Amino acid sequence: MKILFPVVFLSAFFAAGCVPLNQREISDLKGEVAELQIQLKDLQKRHADLFVKADSSYVTLDVLSASIKDLQNKVSMLAQNIQDIEVSSKKKRDGAKSETMIPSDIYQIAYSDYSMGKYGLAYEGFKSFVDKYPNSELAPQAQYFMGECFYSQSMWAQAVAEYKKVEQNYPRSDLTASARLKIALSYDLLGKRNEAISIFSSIVEDYPQSSEALTAKEKIRIYNNAQRK
Repeated sequence: MKILFPVVFLSAFFAAGCVPLNQREISDLKGEVAELQIQLKDLQKRHADLFVKADSSYVTLDVLSASIKDLQNKVSMLAQNIQDIEVSSKKKRDGAKSETMIPSDIYQIAYSDYSMGKYGLAYEGFKSFVDKYPNSELAPQAQYFMGECFYSQSMWAQAVAEYKKVEQNYPRSDLTASARLKIALSYDLLGKRNEAISIFSSIVEDYPQSSEALTAKEKIRIYNNAQRK
């Protein structure tokens, strides 16, 4: 069985020099963000529904989850670009000097370092971004990837500390379930199974339709089977 999901490409919005500056076009971009958010929610729901109906052996959960997170990241990037435009326009109106690098540029550099496996550099870049722009559209993503930098290096305890900050500082972010799942997986790798099971259970209860809940259910099932042996 092959399940295909729609992927929305936003490259046209990120091309250098193509960002509109007038308020009408900014308003149109905000409408695009809202529409993409609706598509994202629909993709997440169908993901969960299809997983339940299908034989799990034919579903590559990691690939589907990656598609969802990629779309989340693109939505946030577009929203951040809008925020950058508005701030830049205000500074021009006020006669203030614009920064040489805008927030989305700083984030993109850190993300590029992460994609190339330069986790130390990426962590410093994401940390600098969060410290400087804690209320930006991309701040939750930057905080999440700070955890990913440690997780990718098998530094589970440090990863937990960073993942926890996602829900603590950005409780309404779409990444809270993902961060909580990574906390549970990190505890599992640290041998703290009671803590891991507790968090897996909380994911199933708080985010029942999410892909993270599917992973959590599977981990709980594995734990239960192991205890019966």
